[in-house]
Amino acid sequence: MHVEPVDERTSEWADHRPRFRVYLFEGGDRRSGFATSTYDVTGAEALEVISWAEQQAGDDGLYAVALVGDRGGRKGLVWLQGIDANGAPGDLRHEVLRTAMLGRRGRRSIRG
Repeated sequence: MHVEPVDERTSEWADHRPRFRVYLFEGGDRRSGFATSTYDVTGAEALEVISWAEQQAGDDGLYAVALVGDRGGRKGLVWLQGIDANGAPGDLRHEVLRTAMLGRRGRRSIRG
């Protein structure tokens, strides 16, 4: 993790109605693909969405949460927790994040 101080006035815009995308993964492992259910969530804050995703994934599933963004009419994702478990294998950063997801399986990061 890298932390650096910034001037808060450098932001040019803010969105107070975020759209989150939640991926729930079942079955699969490092070699085979996962069955995936995908949901868009609005009207919530990030911690609420992560808590909901953890509950839905249960003890055996995996989850990932992303912030949905729009750049010139093209939707994209900013990963907040996890990554697409069915994404490109072989990419080192992807493998690190996927391994972290597998390590969190069945554990809750949000208490409440």
